[in-house]
Amino acid sequence: MNAHDTIKHFILNNLAIRADIKAVEQRFDLSLENDVQRSNREEQYYPQFTDKLRREAEAMADRYKIFYCLENFLRELIVSKLLDEQGEKWWDVAVPEPVRRNASDNRKKEITSGNTPRSDSLIDYTNFGELGEIIKANWTVFGDIFRDIRAIENIMSRLNTLRAPIAHCKVLAEDEVVRLHLSFRDLFRQMGS
Repeated sequence: MNAHDTIKHFILNNLAIRADIKAVEQRFDLSLENDVQRSNREEQYYPQFTDKLRREAEAMADRYKIFYCLENFLRELIVSKLLDEQGEKWWDVAVPEPVRRNASDNRKKEITSGNTPRSDSLIDYTNFGELGEIIKANWTVFGDIFRDIRAIENIMSRLNTLRAPIAHCKVLAEDEVVRLHLSFRDLFRQMGS
């Protein structure tokens, strides 16, 4: 593992630890954050919401951060490896047709809506499950990073299921928070040598 990957793992592990701390805060109904900072922010942005909703949002924000980092880490990994292996045409030659088509459709919808496009790169229009499909379709390229294709399929499927409540603003059950952290660790353990 190179220094860049080591730094990413360090950051992602710190996010997981922060999420664990937030879970303890929520479980025991306490806040370890500076009360003055929290009070000012809450009064400025959303005074109409209950403390319960605010605590849930804080806990879920940390889980979102974990997924944000993980999804974008995987995108960067895919681009880096496939660009090295296939060159500038990697998207057209290495990405399965259904993934390419869906990414293109997503980009077109965003453009026709009048919103600012999120990216010039079609990989940024893929979803988490599609990232797993790209890895599986190019196992000869990614087999030197991940230990076992079936394990990666299972872990990615589990993570994709856990992603749904996070992406759709629902509280993740306590058992599922544990499962999220374990699945996250399982994925990076698959990357170990």
